[in-house]
Amino acid sequence: MEDFNYLIDKIYDADFILDPFKFIYLENFFSEEHFQRILACKQIKVPQFNSTKEMCNELSKTYKYSPQHLPGCTTDLKSYLLWHDTRKTGKGVANQDLLEGYGIAFRLKKYQDNILKDLVNFFNGDAWHNCIKEKFNKTGETVVETAIQKYLSGYEISPHPDIRLKCATYMININTDLEAERLKIHTHFMTFKEEMKWIFEEWRTVQDKDTCWVPWEWATTKYEHSVNNSITMFAPDYNTLHAVKLDYDHTKFQRTQVYGNLWYTGKSIPNVRKANWKLLGNNI
Repeated sequence: MEDFNYLIDKIYDADFILDPFKFIYLENFFSEEHFQRILACKQIKVPQFNSTKEMCNELSKTYKYSPQHLPGCTTDLKSYLLWHDTRKTGKGVANQDLLEGYGIAFRLKKYQDNILKDLVNFFNGDAWHNCIKEKFNKTGETVVETAIQKYLSGYEISPHPDIRLKCATYMININTDLEAERLKIHTHFMTFKEEMKWIFEEWRTVQDKDTCWVPWEWATTKYEHSVNNSITMFAPDYNTLHAVKLDYDHTKFQRTQVYGNLWYTGKSIPNVRKANWKLLGNNI
């Protein structure tokens, strides 16, 4: 079994970055040996494909990925291929009034390489879970959920701070092509433009109402999480505004991450009303 416990020490030792909000950022997160072995795994470094259809079929059948139900995504492969080839939207994606894209996130379901199984088990274990809660001084009942995911072109999540149900989130880039760092396929860390910053105050003070996605033009990017083998981690708050929009040739390689969250459970689940960007400023 692989020993990943050194990653916990890195999180405990990390300083917080405070602009545009409080988060952790570390480069060279995995050891070089671990990182190169992860990238060499056949389920991570998949071959180039001749078409999007071939890629979707092979990711599902050969490499054991499945479309994951996530915001900004569809799990319907036929619907996605229709959108990708014609830009006509099908079914199964939320918030279409805010999205230009129509993507798929593939989640690895069965591990063909032991190091990947050990990696995911580590990130879903108690030691990592407790480390995050202690680092961000979080209490309450939570569960941890970590997976390896590949994100196809069209995947998009408009600027948002994350819903109140989420206690913490983290992303580790494990891309197999050096070109990935230069492409616009990464998570944006953002803040509102000056005239929209009143929304932060609404999200901060109206605790019985959830946060929501907002239009891209309301926000500005301060930082993009682009470096390979780097991690970002934050505890969602009223100002943790972030977003992603992918438009790239995914037949050559796919944006790949170790992606995880801590979720509130049981009596710790916040009791909040749903929200919509069109109703911001209306707290009735």
